[in-house]
Amino acid sequence: MILFALLGIPAFALAAFGLERWFGGPAAQGTPTAVPAAAGERGQAPYWHLLWGALYAVPCFFLLRPLGRIVPESYRPFLQYLHLLGRDHLFQAGLLALAFFTFLRAAGLRRLAFFAAGYWSLLGLASALAARGMQDAYELFLLPGLRMSSLLLLPFLCARAHEASGLRAAGALVLFALVPLAGGATAWLYARSWPLWAGACALLLFAAALASLPYHRDIR
Repeated sequence: MILFALLGIPAFALAAFGLERWFGGPAAQGTPTAVPAAAGERGQAPYWHLLWGALYAVPCFFLLRPLGRIVPESYRPFLQYLHLLGRDHLFQAGLLALAFFTFLRAAGLRRLAFFAAGYWSLLGLASALAARGMQDAYELFLLPGLRMSSLLLLPFLCARAHEASGLRAAGALVLFALVPLAGGATAWLYARSWPLWAGACALLLFAAALASLPYHRDIR
């Protein structure tokens, strides 16, 4: 069971990307109408972004530990939700968003996706190795599954926000923010001893991530 927490995210990333054939056909090679910056970007191997994302996750992991303790543990429902949200979801997604909207702002979806794969893979591996004591179903299965969903959804929504404008861009950003909030809700439901609802929430998010795959090729 621990193998899923350790290796599930990188294995899922390789499966989802199809060893760089995720976008298949002409979309994987780019289109002649792409802007020059994107054309230059296509000359880079996306696997460098996989490594880049893993390297970016190293300082993030040590930064996330104190950030996750900003809201102390509590049995009060709202404070408990905030604690779980900050510990496992919000700040992780926030640091990834920081990369997406700063030094990766000009990157296309494939670069963002490979970067996110490296980032979440290393964070998941480090979290599993750093865990102490008996791990429950949330840490072994639900949390890695939620990170798999984020691996697909966050780059997709960020790329949508970059290519769109007005209400469409705002809608993509709102959905981007909802992904970690939904992850926090899953953690809270499990902590409140509602594992079936927590599993349903995680499955819904995972289904949304898989449903987004056919639309990825619409974005450069």
